[in-house]
Amino acid sequence: MRIKYLTAIGITSIMLLGIGFNDIAAAKCEDNKKVLKAAKNIIENPNQKNIDCYINILKRRAIIHSIKRDCEALADDYRSILYFLRKDKNSAEYLKYAKKLNNANTALGFKNTQNERLEIAKTLYLEEKYFASAYEFLELAQEEYSKEICYEYLGDISQKFNNPESAIIFYKKGLLIEPENYNLTYKTGKIYKDLKKYDEAKEFFEKTIELTEDPDIINCIIKSYENELAENSDNESVYEVLGLAYQKIKEYKKTYELFTKAINLSPEDIFLKYYLGNLLFDMGEYAQAINIYNSIIASNPYETQIRIARAKCYRATGNINTAMKDYQVVLALYPNSKQAQYGMVQLFSGKKSIDEIIKLFYPLNKKFVPNADFYNNLASILYQKNMVKDAIYVYKKSVKIAPKAARAYIQLYKIYELEGQNANAYEIIKQAYINMPKNLEIRNIYTAANKSALSNKSSLALSYMANKEYHKAIKIYNQINPKDASVYESLANCYKSMKNHKAAIDNLAKAIKLDPVNSDLYYNTALLYLDLNSKKTAENYLEKAIGLDKKNLKARKLLSYLKQQEVDESLNKAYNLFQKKKYRETIVELNKSEKLYPNNPNVYFYKGLTYKALNDLNNSYKNFAHTLQMDRSYYTAHFYMAEILEKQGKEKQALEEYERFLGADVQDEAKRKKAENKVIELGKKYY
Repeated sequence: MRIKYLTAIGITSIMLLGIGFNDIAAAKCEDNKKVLKAAKNIIENPNQKNIDCYINILKRRAIIHSIKRDCEALADDYRSILYFLRKDKNSAEYLKYAKKLNNANTALGFKNTQNERLEIAKTLYLEEKYFASAYEFLELAQEEYSKEICYEYLGDISQKFNNPESAIIFYKKGLLIEPENYNLTYKTGKIYKDLKKYDEAKEFFEKTIELTEDPDIINCIIKSYENELAENSDNESVYEVLGLAYQKIKEYKKTYELFTKAINLSPEDIFLKYYLGNLLFDMGEYAQAINIYNSIIASNPYETQIRIARAKCYRATGNINTAMKDYQVVLALYPNSKQAQYGMVQLFSGKKSIDEIIKLFYPLNKKFVPNADFYNNLASILYQKNMVKDAIYVYKKSVKIAPKAARAYIQLYKIYELEGQNANAYEIIKQAYINMPKNLEIRNIYTAANKSALSNKSSLALSYMANKEYHKAIKIYNQINPKDASVYESLANCYKSMKNHKAAIDNLAKAIKLDPVNSDLYYNTALLYLDLNSKKTAENYLEKAIGLDKKNLKARKLLSYLKQQEVDESLNKAYNLFQKKKYRETIVELNKSEKLYPNNPNVYFYKGLTYKALNDLNNSYKNFAHTLQMDRSYYTAHFYMAEILEKQGKEKQALEEYERFLGADVQDEAKRKKAENKVIELGKKYY
């Protein structure tokens, strides 16, 4: 599953929405409150009026950011504006704000590469700046960059916008690119289940169970369907999905009970029986599994998947000839069945040569003569199943039959490279080039092979990474010696994609040792530690990244987000203590917050409120003043400072603070009315 910190919702956002925080909620800048309210209006009702209102608020706030020279906040607001303007990219307004965003990025020293933008888009999602995040993901997807990642995030954002139908569209787009992405199948299934589209949910959950080994996801599916079972004990599909999930975690007894109940509800469902047969196979109960497969085949003789499953049982019991007959029937019906072809090779591997085994594939077709495509397809299966020597032999048969067909040469070349047989790899690509000098792919490989062995291996490894064949990429990278920092970084990326975080961290450590001033290596290490929920270690690496490169915007934004999360947790504790009138303990907690995040105006505003409750007017005033020194938009501080000054007999200064308070766009009617009365009352004395 995606790293857990992605779903964290900062307490600040809750505070901004004004959920039970009274004065503390009012502390935040009015512009921020308006932005959040306008964004909420769009999510609830995305009409043009609400969109225009939101854009206008952002434009006004952008002016404030510009005055403060806060280019980071400025860039984020421009992205949000562009999200809504991108429907007409040729419009003067879109071009104007695209240029403004580019200028803000330039001022930040931001490397505006696709990879950097992807990382910024991820961090914007973390910061809950969903419109800004969506803008970057949409742009990157349109540029064909990491589309499957972009679509997954866009689906996640659609869910934040309460738009499950849109989320499904994005997740399915991601699955078209990466069909075996179990995160996407799980998320899609979950939405369908929430929408009560149970057949669709079943399809995606079953695919998820087939693809994933992640116990968290499997247990989530189990919990969901256990709850469903409690409400509806007559739905066979609930038993089916639950049974498959329990089978995945090897709770076979529970699975057997569930499949049996499902079959009792739908006795004619052959696939339920098939699942039960597979379960018995996993349990080693081969005879019982064969009986079930026999009962299905008796009335469904052309169900090839059942025959393949039965053949595996026969092989497990040593009944080789009977297994062979099942595979032969499948191949008679579907001559290109990879499962049946591989099953036949498995049956006789070590007992017969490949040529002898192939002769057994089609006993009724006396005229069958293997061609190059047949050998290529079989060799591909054998190599996938780690039968390397047999795969090489079969590819060579293909080359012999079709010496001017590129596929077998290229595959042989890749196998030799993967197996570290560099001389053989060079000879096969040389032979290919002699036979097909005009074939572009052959020519490129041959040219690279002649230029540099290191460059050639790196290029091959990158191609495997692009195809998500990470094991193969690792195998190639490990053949490169000596390794530089970039090789170790690539190895780390492979291991990260395979969820092997320890190996990824180890390789990044080696990269850092060779290139200790590379800021991005520290940033990438921080991401890995976040995956492992080691926030403190991640922060340390982010601080090192920023120390090496002050312009590493993605590291700065991520560190700021993590620090903000910490201070939010601390402020939440402080608020709970404040509510219980434990003011001294509140101050202790707020002092911790101040050490953690000394540049956060919230901390000083809350300290001002707490000291006010303790009637410590000097400290209260001092903290409200410090709040305004850090951020003038905390206009409510002026009101409290005015009250303190009035109590201290400093009425003229109090009058000035009341006036400053009223100079803001005050939303709190009670405070506004009191301030107006005070201005009238004190104004009579001093004007």
